[in-house]
Amino acid sequence: MNGANDKYYVFKRSDNIAVTDGYVTFATDAELPDGVVIRRQDLFAAPCLATYANMIALVAKRVEDPELLAIADYFEDQARLAAEEGHKYPDR
Repeated sequence: MNGANDKYYVFKRSDNIAVTDGYVTFATDAELPDGVVIRRQDLFAAPCLATYANMIALVAKRVEDPELLAIADYFEDQARLAAEEGHKYPDR
């Protein structure tokens, strides 16, 4: 990785991550190379997350998929939290 991608690594919580005696361990191959971090403190996070939630909800209602609707609800909650917390421009 290089540039802006050097700041964060994204892992799935359920994949090869353990906390023992305060230390976090994980398998290096567990990194999600297509994962992206949007921090709620980012000034632009709330509208981005709200748009994402709305697009998922639109499809969820059209295909009547309650699992997708639950995912949309999660991102809508994150958008609401970001609106409360967002206060700074993103940095690298």
